[in-house]
Amino acid sequence: MSNPAAPGRTLGGRYRLQSLLARGGMASVWLGDDTLLARPVAVKTLHPELAVDADTRTRFRNEAVAVASLAHPDIVATYDTGEDDGVAYLVMELVEGPNLRRLLDERGALPVAEALRIARGVTAALAHAHRNGIVHRDIKPANVLVPPHAPVKVTDFGIAKAGDGQDLTRTGTVLGTARYLSPEQLSGDPVDARADLYGVGLLLHEMLAGRAPFTGDSETSAALARLTTAPPPLRSLRPDIPPRLEAITLRCLALDPADRYPDAAALGEDLATIAGGADLHLASPGVDRTRRATPAPPTPRQSTAPVAPGPAPSRSAPARPAPARRASQRRAPAWPWALLGIFLLLAGAAGGYLIVRQLESTAGNGGGSGGATGSPQVTGAADFDPEGGDGENPGQADRATDGDASSAWSTESYRSPNFGGGKSGVGLRLELAGDADVSNVEVDTDLTGWSAQIYVAESPGDALADWGQPVASAEDLGKTARFEIDPAARGNAVLVWLTRLPSTGRLAIAEVRVA
Repeated sequence: MSNPAAPGRTLGGRYRLQSLLARGGMASVWLGDDTLLARPVAVKTLHPELAVDADTRTRFRNEAVAVASLAHPDIVATYDTGEDDGVAYLVMELVEGPNLRRLLDERGALPVAEALRIARGVTAALAHAHRNGIVHRDIKPANVLVPPHAPVKVTDFGIAKAGDGQDLTRTGTVLGTARYLSPEQLSGDPVDARADLYGVGLLLHEMLAGRAPFTGDSETSAALARLTTAPPPLRSLRPDIPPRLEAITLRCLALDPADRYPDAAALGEDLATIAGGADLHLASPGVDRTRRATPAPPTPRQSTAPVAPGPAPSRSAPARPAPARRASQRRAPAWPWALLGIFLLLAGAAGGYLIVRQLESTAGNGGGSGGATGSPQVTGAADFDPEGGDGENPGQADRATDGDASSAWSTESYRSPNFGGGKSGVGLRLELAGDADVSNVEVDTDLTGWSAQIYVAESPGDALADWGQPVASAEDLGKTARFEIDPAARGNAVLVWLTRLPSTGRLAIAEVRVA
């Protein structure tokens, strides 16, 4: 008879179980220690009574296969899988923080801004999974981890479905938590990526209203209610919710998948528009408005690849809320400039030109021109991987400068903090709007225990040597690190060069600020 998973047991000759973190209907999650890489991990073990079933073991193993192909800061990374004397296990990234279920149970309805941040993180994770042909099919609060001051993490792809139609579960079986199943899952109809968007709608409603949209005496009755009743209007439960956010939630919760968003990228665009709109702050008096200086709200990203196949939205689908014009796009009244022009004609054209240019620069850049005499202004970001050649998630680079702490650029996953011994580091390159004096660089990350160097240069090349000498460096850093540069360095490009990763072998950078 096999030995059960227990504290002190080592699985696969490598992963020592420390203490039980959680227990679900299918598996338990343990705090573990990777003795080879000397890093903490989460170890999920299949319950012994289920491990005897070959189909269940296949489902469990397929979770690792599904998630191992997904590298995204909003998805819990899977490192390893195996079986040890009858114990099937998965080894995953350890995420410090509560799941959304616990957060809702403790706090009830969340502030609008916080609900939006979480929904955007989940949607970004789903967009990545769908582009890689994976549909989650079990989006619920318990499967969304909410670490403080770090991106949200979607976990538990145990009943995922491949985009080519191949179920990673037993054929004909309806799986998932009944209260959070989409109508098509309840009816046994074909499931595609839009089932996950229905799950996002359920999350949004519960986060904003403090309760699920459909209730009943049991999990099953609550699930069946969505086949016969419409969700209650959010603004009747909570009037401070922006009307456009209510419309987005209702569209996600459409009974017919054709009436929902066509893909997660489209949903993410609308959520980003609300997050950057003025109506959010007007409608949410409980939100802390004291924010650090950041770039203007991000421009919604366009979908770059199709998701799992599904019909286009019907013409009867609610129209997508029109994007709100960002504050940075509003034009200043014309009359002050007309008066200024008259004054300049009287004062003299030569001096007037300089005054106009200075005022235009100040108005267009929030007080700094980013030019030769102004403060640094970041105009673009790119990954920097001179020793690897294949890049470090280049499509995510702009997330580190978009002013949104819920999105992030991350390194690839490595076997060890020193990049598996194959390179000296990787980095993030920031372009500035002309030469500027850089006095400090501040970096927000998801984990602690990393090290980095800062470089500032004018028109550097593709090799690290082209950047000259580092102007600042530090080791064993926390989740927010500030690099002071004294005296200030001058250039039009800044490089955040990571020389060591956390013990997990991966780091996500949520924001970089240059001053």
